[in-house]
Amino acid sequence: MWRLRKNTVLAIGILFCSLFIFFLNTFARSVEVQFHTTHLHDKLDYTRLERMGVRKIIYRVFQDNIRDGGVYFKNTQFKILNPYLEQLIAEFDFGKLELCAWMVGRKFKWIANTLLFDYHYKNGDRQLVPKLDLFNPDAIQKIITVYKELASHKIDCILIQDDFTLRYNEGFSNWGKAQFAIATKVPARENLMMAANTLYSLNWKRVKINQLNKVLKLIIENCKKVNSALKVGINIYYETPIQVEDAEAWYSHNLREILNTGIDYIYLMSYHRQIKKEMRLSESRNRMLFKQIVDRAYDICKEKLIVKIQIRDWETGRRIPASEIKAYLSLIPTEVERICFTPVKVGDFDYLKDIIMVKK
Repeated sequence: MWRLRKNTVLAIGILFCSLFIFFLNTFARSVEVQFHTTHLHDKLDYTRLERMGVRKIIYRVFQDNIRDGGVYFKNTQFKILNPYLEQLIAEFDFGKLELCAWMVGRKFKWIANTLLFDYHYKNGDRQLVPKLDLFNPDAIQKIITVYKELASHKIDCILIQDDFTLRYNEGFSNWGKAQFAIATKVPARENLMMAANTLYSLNWKRVKINQLNKVLKLIIENCKKVNSALKVGINIYYETPIQVEDAEAWYSHNLREILNTGIDYIYLMSYHRQIKKEMRLSESRNRMLFKQIVDRAYDICKEKLIVKIQIRDWETGRRIPASEIKAYLSLIPTEVERICFTPVKVGDFDYLKDIIMVKK
């Protein structure tokens, strides 16, 4: 009987220790919050956010819209909608939080100069696409210049939007086809470059991956020339860590090669409801896949990984129950040091406080 009681006490002790470690790791994690709104001026309680465990505010500095598109900071390259970033910087409490500028990658729909645009194939036709051509030297210089000008502001970090990709049917500008011919020593033949598993398409995939990483490296290097302390992160799709060949074909993303560009942070868009819907999974299988994705991403990225959690349903816009968010947080390896919640509104702070289990 004594041994039974002793074993019971031991089991209870192990359980409480496990719970304590889980809560400790949750408290220890650095929390980031990503806002989609640009109207944060005079709306942030910095002391409260710091006490909650929030360490970084991610602030949107662009508007991707054909008619009203532009950016929210002073620059020489694109239309300035309002200098909201400068206004936020003027009041920002950098002693308590870090400020990260979330910037569009190449989808500048509002640009009038179509000579800078890429071409893609859609429904059998080569069509202009309103994205800057990552093979065009003038377009590349435009991207680098605006990022340098953003880096010159008093910010701690830049987050590159998830549009910084070369999708499977993109890159077919004259510049892109010329680069293919130079790299492979054969003329560009679009039908073979688009066809799956041809030598042309495999070589084309490699050309696009190399070019994307080349431009990304240039962005990072030029930003750090302006501000050596600046960190640069990039949004990565959830397939990228575990579906390597698909990610290369769909996005021209190879996670290990992106890490070699000098990137500081990988923001993994591990949006559980989106994964569940797109993969048509049951809840149990979705949780298994979520854990597999995050585990693999950590294996590759280590301390550079930031796991992004959606707190709203993309279709309804409603907040996801806190219990559901906590269930997915519990699946993240304790070694992961940073979590990012998105999209956050100013009225979400009590809700987030409950999720991250931090007392006032």
